[in-house]
Amino acid sequence: MNDRQPKLFESLEPPRGGLAGLRARIARDTRRRVLMRRLQTATAALLVLAVAGLTILDPRGRRESPLEFRLARMSLGLIPPPSEILTIPEERRHQIAVRRVPLQTDEVLFYLVAPVRENTDPHP
Repeated sequence: MNDRQPKLFESLEPPRGGLAGLRARIARDTRRRVLMRRLQTATAALLVLAVAGLTILDPRGRRESPLEFRLARMSLGLIPPPSEILTIPEERRHQIAVRRVPLQTDEVLFYLVAPVRENTDPHP
């Protein structure tokens, strides 16, 4: 029998450049990671601002923006709010049924809005 026990841990060589070199590499890598993270954050922020600018502040007004963007533009004062509480285009008024939902307060208004089905059945 051998009285020598096997090594539990492997011996490591010292880092190149010694402890000072190791600390310098760690500091350099940390600065590089921080710089890359800031660059990625700035790029993402610029991309979001560019997309928001193109969709919200479209000067040509060629396309109709989604409702959320119109509400944002109204809150910024870029477009006027609607003159009526509930606005239905004149050409669609015969196709849409509207009923106000009674509430405890007048600060919030709810309307039930539904399309009117035309009865195509000849025998009602």
